[in-house]
Amino acid sequence: MTLTRLPDLRRTTRLKTAAQLLLALATAPALAQVTVKPDGQWRSLTTAGLTVNSGNTRATALNLSLDGVRATESSKWSATGQMLYTDSNGRTTGKRALVSSQYNGDIEPWRRSFGFVQAAGLTDRPANTRERLTLTSGMGLHLLKAPNQFWDAWAGLAVAHERYVRPVDTQGDGTLRSELTDLGLVLAQEANLRLSPSTTLRQKLVLLPSLRESGLVRTEFDGQVSVAISERVSLSTGLSLRHTTRPAPGLRNTDLTLVTGLSLRYD
Repeated sequence: MTLTRLPDLRRTTRLKTAAQLLLALATAPALAQVTVKPDGQWRSLTTAGLTVNSGNTRATALNLSLDGVRATESSKWSATGQMLYTDSNGRTTGKRALVSSQYNGDIEPWRRSFGFVQAAGLTDRPANTRERLTLTSGMGLHLLKAPNQFWDAWAGLAVAHERYVRPVDTQGDGTLRSELTDLGLVLAQEANLRLSPSTTLRQKLVLLPSLRESGLVRTEFDGQVSVAISERVSLSTGLSLRHTTRPAPGLRNTDLTLVTGLSLRYD
């Protein structure tokens, strides 16, 4: 007589549960972004990432960010706060904090265009910036405007005041300055796009060519891909790039940071 072995019910159950989990992730709603509803209510998204290494190399990286949005049918007010800290073998290699707020108001009767005003403050001592205060204003265009998705492009003028940790030759003529007030152009685009039912992309690119300091151009890029794992929590990977054509002596002209973490949405 031949005995037929019954399948392991526990193993079958685990496989079934795993398959259901993968299916749920694949079909989860794309909520890895600030919810934008034209009802005049504030909504926010918090993202945090931490990396710790020990042994031959001791390194720590901490990244925190908070994004808030308040939208109506014809306007959007956004606020952002970011903090980055990195340490390698007991030496602080990154210590940057940023706060920014921007108001966009659609221009009647053609609501594809808008006017904006933005205020921002930055400190980044390892990059020789004690503080930078910026006020920007200009006009933009909605390339895409849909529920929980947008793609905007804008241009304007910015007035910035900088104070340096160490004096810098900003004009290339050997004259060192401890602070600088500059007038420049702003060319930018920002998008929040849905790549799949569970994946979103957020990215922002800003070019800041100076009108007073010949050859001085700053480039800022921030991008983040997020995958929703529940209604409020998402896994995220972000890339931050800062470039200047005139770095302080002894510093490189480009800072690049890659951070992974969790995002938590508040509605």
